[in-house]
This record gives sequence, C-alpha cells and structure tokens, in this order.
Amino acid sequence: MKKGVGTIAADDFARGKVPEENTTTGLHLALIIVGGTIGFAIFVIAYQIGGSLGYGGSAIAFSVGSLILGVMGAITSYVGARTRFSTYLLTEFSFGTEGAKIANLAVALSLIGWFGVISNTLGQATQQMIFEAFGHPVSPYLTVSVASFLMVTVTALGFSGIDKLALYLVPLMAAFIVFAAFLALSRGGVSVHHVDTVFTYQTAISAVVGSYISGVIIQPDYSRFAINTRHAIWSVLIALGVIFPLVQFFSAIPGMATGQPDVVLVMAALGIAVPAFFLFFLGAWSSNVLCLYSSGLSIATILERFRLQHIIIAIGIIGTAIAFIPAQDYLINYLVLLGVTIPPIGAIYIIDAFFVRRFKMSIEGIEKASPFRISAFAAWGGAAIAGYISSSGGIGLTTIASLDSLIAASLIYAALNWPTISRNSRELKK
Repeated sequence: MKKGVGTIAADDFARGKVPEENTTTGLHLALIIVGGTIGFAIFVIAYQIGGSLGYGGSAIAFSVGSLILGVMGAITSYVGARTRFSTYLLTEFSFGTEGAKIANLAVALSLIGWFGVISNTLGQATQQMIFEAFGHPVSPYLTVSVASFLMVTVTALGFSGIDKLALYLVPLMAAFIVFAAFLALSRGGVSVHHVDTVFTYQTAISAVVGSYISGVIIQPDYSRFAINTRHAIWSVLIALGVIFPLVQFFSAIPGMATGQPDVVLVMAALGIAVPAFFLFFLGAWSSNVLCLYSSGLSIATILERFRLQHIIIAIGIIGTAIAFIPAQDYLINYLVLLGVTIPPIGAIYIIDAFFVRRFKMSIEGIEKASPFRISAFAAWGGAAIAGYISSSGGIGLTTIASLDSLIAASLIYAALNWPTISRNSRELKK
C-alpha cells in the first residue's frame, strides 16, 4: 500500500518530490552546508595539514580539495534541485530498487560513523574542558549522551529544524574561528610549529575531500528544497568553494602558531577555553544533525514501514554507542576510505541522471525500475579499486585517490551504458 501525501510530508518527503511551496533560498542552503563543515574533526585535520605543509602549502591543499568538493557539490545539487528527489531515490534509478538499498546502506553507515567520531571527540573535549575549568573529572559518556539527545531532538523536526539551527549558529561559529586565529597570531607569531603527521599535497587534498565527500554525495537531500537550480548551484559553490577553505585555514592557524596539537589546550592557553567549548559543541551539533538527517533518509528507503522520526531516534542511539569507543583514533584512515568508496556513488547517479535518463525521472519510473543494475555495481567496484590503488601509491589518473575513483566510476558507468547514451544523443540531434 502506498503512502498518502500527508504521510510523505510528515516524513520530509523521504519517498516523494518536494513541492514548490516547501522550497527555500540559496542563502539558507549555504548556511546549512557551512554548518555541516564546521566541527571538531575539521579542526584536528586542518591543524595536521597546516603543521605539515605550512601556511602557503596548506592554503593550496585546502583550496584544491574544497574546489573539488564545490564543483562536484554543484553538480549533485543541480540534480537534486531539478528532480526534487533525495539522494536515496536517485540511487534507485541507477542501482535498481533493490540494489540501491546496498548503496544507500553504505552511505548511511559512513554518516553514522561520522556521527560517532564527532560525538566521541566532543565528549573528550567536554571532559577535558570541565577538568581544566573546575578540576573535577566528568564522564565523557554523560556528555556524549546529553549532546546526542539534543542532536536527535532537532533532527526529528526535519528540514525546517535544521534550517533554523544553521541560521543562528553558523555566523556565530564562523566569527569565533576568525577571532581565535587572529588571537593566536598575536600571541604566537606567524612561524609554523610542525607536527609529526606528515601530509603530502596529494594525501592532504584527499583528506580534505574525504572530510566532506559524504556531504557532497547527499547534497540532493538539501538542494531538493532549493527555489530553483541556480540557488542550488551558487549556494554550494560559495559554501564549499569559498567559505570551507577559509574555515579550514583559520582553524589551522591556532595550532600552527602555538605548536599545540590539542585544540582544547590551544584555546585554554589563549584564554578562551569556555567560548571554545561552546564552539566545539555547536559545531558538533550542526554536523551531527546533518549526519542523522541524511542517514535517516537513507534507511527510510530500506525500512519503508517505519516513520522517519523513529528511524532518526534509532540511528542516534546506534551512533551514540559508536561514540563510546575511541573512534577518532581511526579518523585519517576513515577519511581516506570514504574518499575512494563514496564518490563513485555520486558519479554514477550523476551520469545516470544527465546522460542515461536525461532527467526523465518520476516516482512511477522508480516503481518500474529494475531491481538490480549490474552496471552500477561494476562501476562502483571498479572505481573503488582504482581509488585504493591510487591511495596506495600505485598508478592513478590525477594522484588524488578520491578524484581518481570519481573519474573511474564516471567512465566505467558511461561505457557500460553507452548504447543508451548514444541513442539519447542521436535523438537530441534530430
């Protein structure tokens, strides 16, 4: 039995198109995206890249990695705004109605993993901050549990709750990052204190791409609410191509200037420990809300009998359990893994929408789609192998593993669907 319109709306259109009356501006979308990029994990990665490459080198790595994210994000955003479909409905066209469940589960697991990483680092930062301020230890399990409850509550409100959260939090977080950077420069000078973690340009760019590649792939979840495709495109280009590299660069400055790898201790040394704590908390809140929302949409396409709000609550519980282990110890390897396995999914549904289906996509079309499309899985598997070889120092097209996997997926999927693409091209010329 099909869901009624009222149920679809209550589930934030998880199984249907977003109507025109529920759209919003590109400014709101940009704020949501920026809010998703500001978090404790980004602070750690940015400092390690900055400590390895210095001011000039890190600026190049941040800019190139963010440009890759921005361009791909603009394309996925266009697809979402034009079709009004979520990421997970788009994958049903390219992977098949049953095959999409595997792809959607992979993306959902990556987002749940992100939730655990962010929550774990937030819990440790909170524990350390309270100890520094009051001299009394507090269990990180308690802080993680309380924070997770707040995150789940906001996410359960759907897109409107996320929109309001970003509108208020993002300007505040951005202003504090810039303030902390200038304060660190005034106290520590401009010389770089190098770290033990050695990043090359290639690995640094891959880490930058991996830090938000899941966000790029799930961009249709938010761009489907855009007023039109122009708003969808410029919001992503500004958020990821312009603001994100600035966020990373300014986040790296306090650590580079002081030589302290622990961001909490850096802020405490600068005398802004309490404001920094609220920055970490709000950044984690903003990022994890997006992780919960999109992973919830993904699982909703698999467990169609359950309400989106109930799925979000269940995912929040699982993500909190993951946060109870030292997930951040595997952060860099996790980012590299995401950088070679998740981009192919986006590349496949992009090629499928633009060239295979020519945007002739509807809910009825999903119901008539094949249950399992081998070409999509062949492209996904081949691209992941190509990305892994590139990340291991083997032969690659660009020396950037995430970009290699994206290109490989596009080429393989286009080649396997060439008869259809060629036929569509001939029909357009008539």
